[in-house]
Amino acid sequence: MDALRFLKQEHQTAKAAFAKIEGAPVEERGRLWNELKPELEVHEQIEEACVYGPVAEEVGAKDPVLVDWNERHQAEVEEVDETFESIEELDSREPEWLATVAEVRSSLEVHIQEEEGDIFRRIAKAWDPSRLEQAGAQLQQMKADKLRRAA
Repeated sequence: MDALRFLKQEHQTAKAAFAKIEGAPVEERGRLWNELKPELEVHEQIEEACVYGPVAEEVGAKDPVLVDWNERHQAEVEEVDETFESIEELDSREPEWLATVAEVRSSLEVHIQEEEGDIFRRIAKAWDPSRLEQAGAQLQQMKADKLRRAA
């Protein structure tokens, strides 16, 4: 599976997980978050290692938007990580906890919209199909390895 298809599937899975958390009974929310959080963290790591870092290096000055996106992506990841810490400090039964999770979901939806709307199109122009397949295989393998180690 090529990298862009893989990432789109990951995005759909994350959106569904957020919807499940937000619609879950209070006593289930924390457990559902604890299942989703490592997936999100791994997604950030593999996306950077297999797609954004390499595409920025390989494309360079040919598409400065992709280079800028890589830097923005890293900054956004840091912001989300800080919000994850806030979530961990709150009680999942409290409204503030759910509001913070909804804030993460909203930020991710904006991120995904930009990514799928512009950035993926640019990557598809920069990388040929075989390079996209190679990155997709790397994404899948790295995700499996990281989740196995986290378990």
